[in-house]
Amino acid sequence: MNILVTDGENRAALAVTRSLGRLGHAVYVSGKSNCNLSAASKFCHKALCTPSPLYGMTSYTDVILEIINNNKIAVVFPITEESTYCINNIRGQVGGNVIIASPMNSQIEAIRNKYELYKLADRLGVDIPLTVYVDGAGHIDEAVEKLPSFPVVVKPAFSKTVDGDTVLAAGVAYADDKDQLMELYSTNPALKFPSVIQERIQGEGSGLFTLFSRDHHLALFSHRRLLEKPPSGGVSVLCESIPLDGVMVDAASKLLTSVGWTGVAMVEFKRDRRDGKPKLMEINGRFWGSLQLAIASGVDFPALCLEYYLHKNGLNPSAMYKTGHKLKWFLGLLDHLIIRLKNRNLFHDATLPSYGYVLHELFNVWGKDRSSDVFALDDLGPIMAETRAYVRSLLR
Repeated sequence: MNILVTDGENRAALAVTRSLGRLGHAVYVSGKSNCNLSAASKFCHKALCTPSPLYGMTSYTDVILEIINNNKIAVVFPITEESTYCINNIRGQVGGNVIIASPMNSQIEAIRNKYELYKLADRLGVDIPLTVYVDGAGHIDEAVEKLPSFPVVVKPAFSKTVDGDTVLAAGVAYADDKDQLMELYSTNPALKFPSVIQERIQGEGSGLFTLFSRDHHLALFSHRRLLEKPPSGGVSVLCESIPLDGVMVDAASKLLTSVGWTGVAMVEFKRDRRDGKPKLMEINGRFWGSLQLAIASGVDFPALCLEYYLHKNGLNPSAMYKTGHKLKWFLGLLDHLIIRLKNRNLFHDATLPSYGYVLHELFNVWGKDRSSDVFALDDLGPIMAETRAYVRSLLR
């Protein structure tokens, strides 16, 4: 079967490419360059170049349609939020025989709006951080009066916002005091629109990953973040599979059922050190960066997802997987260490693992119950491509 995987620069795309390629499918990989991470895999049948969906949705979808038609693509796996949004908009043009392996935009809109998501969670009895809702930058003064303390986390309602034919990206920001908060709202264009201000939860980040079908889980997996980049919180560079938490499973089920979700999703929590409860952080309706950990632990989400979209009701629910398995992103872990060494005054939090621990994990290649995100003995192309790009970046 001919399958298109978009956004080949992403580690999630690499995991999907390897998973489906190992099953014998012809995996076509698209990206901003045909020399991207996933295209370097021996499981990539053909690499194809597309414009960025962030800066020209129309030109992007035109090229995607051309790829689908010219290569007899049967299934499309969009990887990022922006590519999913664009490709969903051309569902009616790809033909009835082509499967878009993602939820509809209407479902995605229901969970990606953090302003509405936290209100929904509150109504459903799902624990969230203390949250102040801001209708726009003009309402920041009244919002500040409701804040009991600092530091706080500021989250735009949407991490990606469509503006004409482009997609604007807006990330999470932090404020240690009122002055920093006011400056954020006066300078960040994304905060002209609805946003939320939350207390900063101290605790371990955990993710619940699911293949969901309207009102029930078909496959489940959970992991905890051990090290991130940047160290204060961000992309996971070292993570570990953990047993399922019933509270998280139930919370995810309530939230996803309420929007009739179909497909994969990552429901992210932080376990609050004060009361031990997992607090909802966000929901991402797509494959996640640490996807390879789930596959290595025994839950092959890309293969299960393909089966689901081909046959819908042909899957048997399963929650069995190996716990205590670690996944390392070597160059990401190296960046974590470099950032901490260069900014020792910023990262003096006693809760961060020691330098010795980081070095041990960085160079522990053949330890038991561990695997690598990019490096694979039977597929060395991606780690070679990533290392070349990393060195070029350092030299620049």
